[in-house]
Amino acid sequence: MLVTKNVAELCVLLISELYGQLPSRMFADLITRGRSTIAQLAQHTSLNQRQVRHGIAVLIQLNLIFHFTDQDSGTTYYDANPHAAYNLVRTGKILDMVREKYGSDANTLVHEVLVQGHMKISDLIAAFKERRTQQKTVNGISQNGHHVNGNGVSNGIGDIKIGDEDINQEDEVYESLAQLIAAGILEPLTLAMCQSPQDLRSTIEQDFLASNYPTGIRGAKQTAEFDKYVRDKLREFHLKNTDLKKSLELELENEASSKRRKLTNGTTSNTPTDGRAKSILLRSLDTVLRVNYDKCVVELRNLKLERYVEDLIGDTTAKVYATLLDVLSKKISRCQTDKSIEVEDENSDVSTGPRVTSQEIFEHLSPSIDVSGGVGMLHEDGAIDIRYAEKIRRFPPQLKGSTLKEELQEGEEIVESDDEDYDPSGEAAASFGLHGQNGSDEVKMQVDDSVPIGTKRLHQMRQHLLILAESKEGFVRHCGSLDFGEWTVDFEPLMQHLKFLELDTLIENRFGRRGLRLTRILREKGKIDDKTLPSLALMKKPDVHVKMAEMEMAGFLDVQEVPRDNNRAAARTIFFWFFDLERTLQRTLDNTYKSMVRCLQRLDVERRKKASVLSVAERKDVQGMEEEKLRGDIYNEYVQFLDLEKKLLGQVGKLDDIVAVFRDF
Repeated sequence: MLVTKNVAELCVLLISELYGQLPSRMFADLITRGRSTIAQLAQHTSLNQRQVRHGIAVLIQLNLIFHFTDQDSGTTYYDANPHAAYNLVRTGKILDMVREKYGSDANTLVHEVLVQGHMKISDLIAAFKERRTQQKTVNGISQNGHHVNGNGVSNGIGDIKIGDEDINQEDEVYESLAQLIAAGILEPLTLAMCQSPQDLRSTIEQDFLASNYPTGIRGAKQTAEFDKYVRDKLREFHLKNTDLKKSLELELENEASSKRRKLTNGTTSNTPTDGRAKSILLRSLDTVLRVNYDKCVVELRNLKLERYVEDLIGDTTAKVYATLLDVLSKKISRCQTDKSIEVEDENSDVSTGPRVTSQEIFEHLSPSIDVSGGVGMLHEDGAIDIRYAEKIRRFPPQLKGSTLKEELQEGEEIVESDDEDYDPSGEAAASFGLHGQNGSDEVKMQVDDSVPIGTKRLHQMRQHLLILAESKEGFVRHCGSLDFGEWTVDFEPLMQHLKFLELDTLIENRFGRRGLRLTRILREKGKIDDKTLPSLALMKKPDVHVKMAEMEMAGFLDVQEVPRDNNRAAARTIFFWFFDLERTLQRTLDNTYKSMVRCLQRLDVERRKKASVLSVAERKDVQGMEEEKLRGDIYNEYVQFLDLEKKLLGQVGKLDDIVAVFRDF
């Protein structure tokens, strides 16, 4: 996999930061020289083969390299996986997301898998129990239930029974693990996943040719058959490790539906479940799990969009939007289709995308969310256009700057909604408006007291969806069946809008409002000559030339020279300025990688400066009691270093947000 110098250096620094020098040294040679064997690595790194094998074993355990064995020669080749190495920078974000969404037990389970790289389910459960036992011992509870003071003496409390508590906690651990596997955060590891996509495709192609066409492929019919076989085989490998996920997802959905029915009938929801998910896991204790970074990126994208809606519209609407994204994400396995293996998501519709109904969103909406607030009072100027929001749009909008021609008629693109009849003199004329970001005003609805509370809450939730559907950013698109009120999210146009926002922020911070104005004009109009641009930008010609030259030197703009004659004189040459979005994004990404590298290098320099202080603070008898054990001057230096470390790592996290928007989301 071809990467830039800054990406390679960043990956090596991340591995060195988390796992030490030997694995990073192996990875640096692989990402620099490409595919290599054990003997070649030993020669290039000046290490003996024992050390090389140890480093390679660590990298394989952490899923940071691919390996492929040639069946003819028996030689194993190793190749770097820079995408997996870069994902190490998101370890903290993934753990925070898992803790917030799935709880502390799930956070502990994912942390164990992240540290080990991949683990069997049996080993993961055992490691979790061991950690729980250590925590109890630290908190003063021994295994037999006696409370122990700091001197190791029992305080006489010997009648505490923790057997039932341990059983309940064990059930909760299995439930958390089942949720993680069903959600796709943890996935089974197969042998095909240890090979690079190119090696996997090459193996499938060679096997097919050897068994069916030993003399080669000839003609269009054989080529089509060959391509179809390869795609089907790749899809088979892709879906091979989803059986456990689907079975657990089905059982958890059945349990959730049963709980909802009991709540509807007035029965308490604390009744124990039948434990079918635990029985499924007990039958699969030898299954090896690893963290599915593709699914984690989907969850991080949902958090990004939720915060964007919260800043733009309000907290309540953001919570409704987060619920919609959670339900929709069950049908999305990755943010971008892996074009190298050409496998589409099995749950997605290529033409319209995955969709959810209003009822599905309502069933998963948390009862703690008060959907009656956050919409605002009636207002004529800032009102929601109900007719516009209710229109059903069956096809996603085109990307900005797209050269595709419109293939559908206007009447075929947009169809009026029939799921609710709106009175022009009533609700449509006096529609809902927004008042402030926090949405402190309540929704004024003419709803009869005889209407059930659930129906009223569903109607109120739907108003938030209509706000999202009417927004110019296109957070939600009303689509599909008229009977069920289906909704979907067009992620590609929405993320393009976020890319423009991030890029505009960078340009404005670096070149000011004038530079941003010129960039937006070129992005909208295309190529413009230097004589027309000053009038469009309402700026003086010398100011435009100075600003454009500055942005060209920085790589944000480009100029094309078109001479009018063969002399190529400047006076007889037309200069067309233009903005290349893809090239600008790539250059910005590479500069972001470079900034992350500089932050990690600065952190390493500061650690060397404070080596004497850190060596004392890292002693086992000092850890956790630095303020009491260290002298005043040493403690102050230690606190200053921690503050600097926090700032540098925080800056790396912020830079990763830019990378996520520009590359991954």
